[in-house]
Amino acid sequence: MSLPGSKRLLQLFERELRDQTVDEATVAKRSRRVSVDLDRQVVEFAAEVRSTGCTPEQMLVELKQLLSRAAPEIPSSERTALLSTLTGRAIDAFFGDKATKPR
Repeated sequence: MSLPGSKRLLQLFERELRDQTVDEATVAKRSRRVSVDLDRQVVEFAAEVRSTGCTPEQMLVELKQLLSRAAPEIPSSERTALLSTLTGRAIDAFFGDKATKPR
């Protein structure tokens, strides 16, 4: 599925993977702050996918497939931490929880 915001979401995810340094405590918590732009883009992605009639599971598959192409040189522990944060945010947005307010 190619959604209008997919390219921008991929660019922002890749930028955050490369720009942020992750200390061991952040990786251990498996939680990570994301930029307002990336948060907004994830919310828009979830809304776009939902409007096409996809299930939440399909939305997560689409999101993970899209983001799997970004910055392959980044260690999986760093990628997993950011992806975990974004998938949680996408689920919240898909179901309408705080979807209008970036975190």
